[in-house]
Amino acid sequence: MLGLDVLDCFGEKLKFLLQKEDWEGINEIRVRTGRAVILKKGAEEFFIGPGGLRTKDIASAYRADRADVEEMVNMISCYSLYAFSNQLKEGFITVPGGHRAGLAGSAVTDGRKIGTIKNISSAALRIASQRKGCASGLVKNIFSDGLKSVLIVSPVCGGKTTMLRDVLRILSDGGYTVGLSDERGEIAACYMGEPQLDIGERTDVLDCCPKAEGLEMLIRAMSPDIAAADEIGSAADIAAIERAALSGAKVICTAHGENMEAVKKKFGDSDIFERYVFLEGRTSPGKIKEIYDGGGELLWRSK
Repeated sequence: MLGLDVLDCFGEKLKFLLQKEDWEGINEIRVRTGRAVILKKGAEEFFIGPGGLRTKDIASAYRADRADVEEMVNMISCYSLYAFSNQLKEGFITVPGGHRAGLAGSAVTDGRKIGTIKNISSAALRIASQRKGCASGLVKNIFSDGLKSVLIVSPVCGGKTTMLRDVLRILSDGGYTVGLSDERGEIAACYMGEPQLDIGERTDVLDCCPKAEGLEMLIRAMSPDIAAADEIGSAADIAAIERAALSGAKVICTAHGENMEAVKKKFGDSDIFERYVFLEGRTSPGKIKEIYDGGGELLWRSK
């Protein structure tokens, strides 16, 4: 059954339909004006049918109207969309429980940068969840002889953010101070500055801050043993993690990628990372496929 904090993101009509079914494992709900409401469970998708029961038949699916979308926006913003203007610049709002509502409509710009979104016609609620213990084997394998800088790599929806969150939780609870630059709010899922997911007792978070700037601020102000960020890749990100490493902190991050060749192409000859961990991808989210050392030599491969 969906939790109350998830159901509270919807107006009465959609709330009534959604609470009728046991949505165990649902990770995303998409509501678009005039189109079928779609629920996703990993790579699988289905619809809300008559009476709120799930269906694979799009012809019988409930179609959201403008009022459904407007009520959803009102609920997730507590009837004050303006109060979330900074988050709206990034296209999403984080709600209690750490769930994140992505929004689409008409972008309002100042000529170059997006200031806010109006005439919202689509909302995608990503349901926050964590798999405590999923990184236990990885931590035992890599960190048994001390901290190392690690890059966790996978294609989209491969489970790298979930893996990173659990690695940080375990290391933080194990005595290390962690500084987390959580640009998109997906790791700690902060609501009003407070993490909604367990990231460990000794973790300090800067959320909704450009990850490169956040890393540098954390290094200056919080003196972490570990500096962490999700989905690095830009030149600014790489420069920031290089500076973090020079400060003496270990760096644990994630990046999109398929294989070692692609990672080397993206990060060049950088010698920041001492281990590269590759996950299987969408078909087996969170499953470790390969581990390489800092020089790109294969250390372990799943059978």
